[in-house]
Amino acid sequence: MNTVNEVPMNQSRRTPARPGWPELGVAVLAAAILYGVGATIAYLLPAGSPVSPGQANFLVSGLAPLGAFAVAVLIRIRDVRPFGMRRVHPGWLLAAIAIGLACFALSWPVSAIFDPFFPGSESLQEGYRDAARAGALSLAVTIVLGGLLTPFGEEVLFRGVFASFLFRWGTWIGVIVSAAVFAVAHGVNSIMPIAFVAGLGAGLLFRFSGSIWPAVVIHVVHNSAGLLYHGIGY
Repeated sequence: MNTVNEVPMNQSRRTPARPGWPELGVAVLAAAILYGVGATIAYLLPAGSPVSPGQANFLVSGLAPLGAFAVAVLIRIRDVRPFGMRRVHPGWLLAAIAIGLACFALSWPVSAIFDPFFPGSESLQEGYRDAARAGALSLAVTIVLGGLLTPFGEEVLFRGVFASFLFRWGTWIGVIVSAAVFAVAHGVNSIMPIAFVAGLGAGLLFRFSGSIWPAVVIHVVHNSAGLLYHGIGY
């Protein structure tokens, strides 16, 4: 099985084995632009729009990193395999489901501990929760955007680009630093600690499986479980 550091046999020897400074630089720049443009459009949505604020934010959170990832791939490597887009043994996916559910379960004690240190953090999630509670159709759309699109977009950027770039300095640098960047990208609030924990799990599975898909599954399970809880069980 190829690891994240190996070049597939049918890939040109001149193709970089992993993303480098050019990929990181254009990804950061593209992400900043796309997040900014997307957030502005979401903010300017008129009242009564068929897309709720929570859904609009999820759409931005999925499409902006996907766009940044696409630019990073096209700038030089033009092959998604060095970014972790490879098939993986089903056992890694089962482990990812377990880790995703564990992160979801940890969200309550972590929030209870950190909410007092970040007043107002609870209100940051209201748009997402309102979208999940607004009926079956709204819940389904919200899960597609927040439970599938956003996890995929964020993982290909934060693990596929950031972690792959950082692994040149060792496993723990790649896992911890990419998880920290991922957590801070969610804002300095009570969500940051659980985002960091989920990022650690995603980074470790990405590193040792050699594939981005277990990281995506962790994120999908965590986000989807939270949306279903608020949409159906809360």
